[in-house]
Amino acid sequence: MSAGDIKDTLARLHAELEDAPKVDEDLKQLLLNVDADIHDLLEQEDNQTHDVTGITDRLEGMATDFAAQHPTTERFFREIIEALGRMGI
Repeated sequence: MSAGDIKDTLARLHAELEDAPKVDEDLKQLLLNVDADIHDLLEQEDNQTHDVTGITDRLEGMATDFAAQHPTTERFFREIIEALGRMGI
């Protein structure tokens, strides 16, 4: 999965959540923050390990939180986490 594919997956995740009946505002804000961090990370030429670890840790936590409330969204988080790993990020 390329950086473009990750961005597409993030866009699909946002669309899925827009259609969801109820999304906790704290989770929405966390998603927006992680989304911005991922975009920044993908644009960096030399990914810093601490940035990557923080993002993947937050994605793992968010996947768990969203899975409980919105099971269909978990697959997007898993796709992004796996794609970042395959890219060496």
